[in-house]
Amino acid sequence: MSQLLKAVIFDFDGVIADTVSLYYEATKRLAIEMQVPFTKEDNIRFQGIPRKVLINELASRGNLSLTEEEKIVLGNKKGDYYKELIADFTDKQMLPGIKEFLNDLKNAGIKMAIASSSSNAPFLLERFGVKEWFNCIVDPHSLKKGKPDPEIFLTAANCLQVDYKNCAAIEDGEAGLKGIMETPMFSVGVGKEEYLKYADWHVKETQHLNLDSLLKKFQIKG
Repeated sequence: MSQLLKAVIFDFDGVIADTVSLYYEATKRLAIEMQVPFTKEDNIRFQGIPRKVLINELASRGNLSLTEEEKIVLGNKKGDYYKELIADFTDKQMLPGIKEFLNDLKNAGIKMAIASSSSNAPFLLERFGVKEWFNCIVDPHSLKKGKPDPEIFLTAANCLQVDYKNCAAIEDGEAGLKGIMETPMFSVGVGKEEYLKYADWHVKETQHLNLDSLLKKFQIKG
């Protein structure tokens, strides 16, 4: 018998909001101040990775010996740079087709959650006018392990009170996708990166996400 799709768990940056390039701008600004290299390829590789891990990597590149307090200060500075860039966001910065997809899920009675390493997701969801559509937004600071550990996705499903096998989870980052694939959840990869082809369902652009296709793909696997 086919499994029923009861919940969809979303990453935020690069899946709901067009923010990936802004993370690069904010991190690049900090990297220049730290006098260390940081490329657009790095930005893709560190997508979804906790801020602390990123700061440790930048410090390592510059052979900088930093205290934990200094790392926190740098991480907060990067966060402030990013907040400057998103201050005027509206739902026009949502990725194509996503608002319609979310609305269809909501109308179908399918629960939704956010599983993002970004602490700014609630602010932007409010700006987009969709925050109340989500039954759960995982606080990344409450987790013991960041992506690629599956903890954030399992926490989201537990919050929704939905069995893991009845969930689909959507990611654009390599670390996040690895996390999903360690669970019984149906994995959806969004984007053009090579690693996304390993997802149960891969779409190159968010506008190709729709409820009918998701239900069909989910049932085929189930």
